[in-house]
Amino acid sequence: MMRLRPGYEVFWRGPGSTQIGVDPRCAVVLDRLSEAEQQLLADLPQMMDVTWLQARGNELGMRPAQVRALQRRLARSGVLTESPAGGTTRADEQYWQLAQVAGVDRPADRRRGVVELRRADPVGLRTALVLAQAGVGTIVLTDPGQVLAEDIAAGLYRSDDLGEPRARAGLSVLRNLAPHLRTSVPAGRRPDVVLLVDHLVVDPVPLRQLQRTGQPYLNVLVTEVALRVGPLVRAGSGACSTCVEHYRSAADPRWPAVAAQAAVRGSGRVEPSLGWWGAVTAAQQLLALVDGRQVAAESATVELTAWEAVPTRTVWSPHPDCECVSRRRGRTRPSSRSSTAA
Repeated sequence: MMRLRPGYEVFWRGPGSTQIGVDPRCAVVLDRLSEAEQQLLADLPQMMDVTWLQARGNELGMRPAQVRALQRRLARSGVLTESPAGGTTRADEQYWQLAQVAGVDRPADRRRGVVELRRADPVGLRTALVLAQAGVGTIVLTDPGQVLAEDIAAGLYRSDDLGEPRARAGLSVLRNLAPHLRTSVPAGRRPDVVLLVDHLVVDPVPLRQLQRTGQPYLNVLVTEVALRVGPLVRAGSGACSTCVEHYRSAADPRWPAVAAQAAVRGSGRVEPSLGWWGAVTAAQQLLALVDGRQVAAESATVELTAWEAVPTRTVWSPHPDCECVSRRRGRTRPSSRSSTAA
């Protein structure tokens, strides 16, 4: 059944001119229209199929050939879509349909995407919530920890979740939002990407395991006043999280001693706006990988604070002393730094 793409509205521009949509990247303007054609377009959001279009055109005194000609103009413009009458369209699906009219290639089917989350703290769980709403089909929580008081204070977990396994409680939160979400890795598959959330310092143990298996991962690091997203690491490509630690140790020879102590300290609370901003930024990178689009955090980090309006993106080269480059030939360049909107 042909109908107007969900998300479009119809607007009168003036005598003989009608606009469908608002954003100039996907809006369509139809000129040289008769008064009846403009009225038919104004009623277009009610259209359920071509039969309705012909019947309404007849009511307005239009000849069948006129209606068919207008229908062809609408079809060429991309504002019509094949969709069951009365069906609902997910927000992410609606967005990418309209983006397609704007000339943007649609991403891969996100329902086939599999993301593993190793820590369902407020930042991790918020990221998972965004992924679920954006259409990712499978989200797996493998957090071995328990729900803490600071998790509940963030407003995601309930007070009676305190002390419960965070993976189980987190899945309950996700299922309330997305009842059809799959929560285990399909047979014969491995996750497309793993999300790691660390506080104060990056934990090197899971990094080594993931890099040995070639499993793509995204690292998120929360410090006292900042949240760093990235790098997103794929086997044999760019700098990894350990490379970034090597650069920090080179700049501060005492950093390894501090890092060893920070690794055993508890995590703290995250400023609310920063937590959501970081979660959305992390989700954008994960979705880009699932979609097959360019990933801004690949071989790069995106750092956010609650007082800076624009994040800082730092592009890193693989560190020559890192295990991830031990099998590569030649030396690498030092890192470069640039502030950009991520």
